[in-house]
Amino acid sequence: MCRFANIERFAAILETEADLTATYDQTTAPQSFAAELAAIADRLSTGGEVGTQHDAARRLIAEDLRRVSSADFGGIVGYDTVTERLDVLGPSLQKRLQEAGLPVGEAPLRVVDTFPEPFHRFAWAAFAPDAEDQDRYGIEPGVYFRRDRLRPFYSDALFAHEVVHTVTGSVDPEIYAMGLEEGVAEILGTCYAGLGVLPAHVLRNIIVHGRHGAERDKLWSVYLDHTRQASLLYREFGIEGIVALVRRGRAAIHEAEEAVMKGTYRELSLPRGSWDDATTELVEFACEAYLPSHVFSPLECLLALHARKGRTVGEVCVEAGVSRDVGAPMLEELGATSALFVQDGDRIGYSNVDHYLGLEAAADVAVIRYLPGSPAPGA
Repeated sequence: MCRFANIERFAAILETEADLTATYDQTTAPQSFAAELAAIADRLSTGGEVGTQHDAARRLIAEDLRRVSSADFGGIVGYDTVTERLDVLGPSLQKRLQEAGLPVGEAPLRVVDTFPEPFHRFAWAAFAPDAEDQDRYGIEPGVYFRRDRLRPFYSDALFAHEVVHTVTGSVDPEIYAMGLEEGVAEILGTCYAGLGVLPAHVLRNIIVHGRHGAERDKLWSVYLDHTRQASLLYREFGIEGIVALVRRGRAAIHEAEEAVMKGTYRELSLPRGSWDDATTELVEFACEAYLPSHVFSPLECLLALHARKGRTVGEVCVEAGVSRDVGAPMLEELGATSALFVQDGDRIGYSNVDHYLGLEAAADVAVIRYLPGSPAPGA
């Protein structure tokens, strides 16, 4: 349950402190990995009061690293590589989709350093070329992963997403896959199939950091928007209806997207059935329940986390570890703009901070988050 709101910036700062490409023997990976993260956290932690955004970010990043170091990595143990894990779990993901009625054929995993042309320009982590790509460019079918973008757990969900594209790509591959199809692949692949191999709280965090990141590339907002569109179809027609739509191909999906925009999607000629409770909960979390807006600067985040009802400004600053000269004026402005608390003179009069921290504990995801800055030279 990390608080960073931009995973790329978080990773960029870590790269100034550690080699993120390091590998570990599977028998000692959890202990070695946790020890390395704890050591980085100790280096990042700043003693004394915090007075700058840079030092506040380092303190928050250190806290996130300690959360990660104490997490249960049992799901990684037993696999030497992410590729090996995908080789083992990939068939289970495909089988779950097949049992739902999706005609998933053979989709071999292909790990490459660079995507084949003309897709080499894209920074995607994975993609599934279709029959048109094979005819035009000689690209063998399968699910392609960039080697440097492989990740435990995340790659499981991404593989399931890409497998959905292999079905539409066999129906009318001449039509471009983007649009509602991405949202459909999120619901059928990432959510429904992903729940077959990953715990719900892991998928919730994948969704938060992958789709609800702050100031990330526009592409991730586009994916979330299309998932919201697809959620309307799932609510109306269930897994059975979405599977039927995918089987009809991309032209049919484009028509469904138009119906969603017009508000006539309930009139689509699709079967209704097979709503899955766990999938419903995950889709509702991704599209409606999660609160993505409580993102602050590092200093604001430190202060907000301690702005509990009844505390004085001085007490908030001491608890947050922020110097009063910096914290007092920032706290007053934060109270006027964040909607998290109300400052009454020198004291916090009303506050929802404890309420949101309780929501975080219940859902196992962070709500009050910080936006890391770019790493400073020599940081």
